[in-house]
Amino acid sequence: MTNCVYIFGNGFDLRMGMPTSYSDFLQYYATLKTPDDSVASIKEKFFSKVREGNGEHWKDLEIALGLFTKEVSNVELFKDFYRDVSHALKEYLALVSQKARPISEDDERKFWDDLMYPENYLHTTSRKKDFEIWASRGEVNADIISFNYTKTIEGLLMGKIDGEYNYSDRSTSDLFRVRSIKHIHGILNESDLLFGVNDPSQVANEDFCRDENFQDLIIKPKGNVELGANVDTDCSSLIQNADIFYIYGTSLGPTDTYWWECIGSRFINSNAIILYFHFNPQKLKKRLLERDYIDLERSVRKQIMETMGIGGKESSYRHRIYIAYNSDIFPTYPKMNIFV
Repeated sequence: MTNCVYIFGNGFDLRMGMPTSYSDFLQYYATLKTPDDSVASIKEKFFSKVREGNGEHWKDLEIALGLFTKEVSNVELFKDFYRDVSHALKEYLALVSQKARPISEDDERKFWDDLMYPENYLHTTSRKKDFEIWASRGEVNADIISFNYTKTIEGLLMGKIDGEYNYSDRSTSDLFRVRSIKHIHGILNESDLLFGVNDPSQVANEDFCRDENFQDLIIKPKGNVELGANVDTDCSSLIQNADIFYIYGTSLGPTDTYWWECIGSRFINSNAIILYFHFNPQKLKKRLLERDYIDLERSVRKQIMETMGIGGKESSYRHRIYIAYNSDIFPTYPKMNIFV
């Protein structure tokens, strides 16, 4: 029995045509009228800082919120601003979900097939064979940890629900089943949506961190603990028992360091394997040689090791950290325009 944990980030919803990037949301948020004058003033100041775009960090809403605390002197006003953003985010994602395109049977089938064998998207035959040797999967219990607020994945698996509240296919149920789908940051229309930073070090205004309610709101791991839904402990348990990690649609950003280090800890203390799906908007050159793919993997593998706290030489982990680069895994839809 092999325990596989799938990590899905926002890149998955984007692939499904949903305009769920923070830049999409901010475009929507900018059009909303904020009735509270004090909050409206802070909102205007925030957008001014975002437009200045001083560095890559301001392109990420969660990191930007942590930085922006330095621009606000009153923690109560900042919390009011955060709540305004939070309510707007819920409204926006609800609008996006309502306008999502129907999912075809072909796309349901492709999603299931790709879940079963993500390693098919490794670039070279030698890497696929290498993965099969080292992973030796056999019968698979799969669990999905989604960093997304939407239930896109549940929609794709709707036809696979069995009587035991697992997801399986009659023809392959003895080989592969999905036991659970966990939303580590909350579920739209079902719970609070957690967005913010990983820890107090990502909050520029240190004084704000003396306010426990501020920490409840903006520090995601603490928010999970205080909500008491136990999704964080469930996910930690799944990670600590995983044999293979498939990671898709996330850039391994710093606001989820807690989870990357959790995966890194499991990797270090076991023989677990990671297959990371890396996306680069720059298309690959045609007719690359196998040695070119080795080089592409090398730089991404180093990034994974650094992010997850995995020490040692990159070359020592070629049999345990695999990278699929700009792959065509999972269904894809054109981006919808909700402003029409």
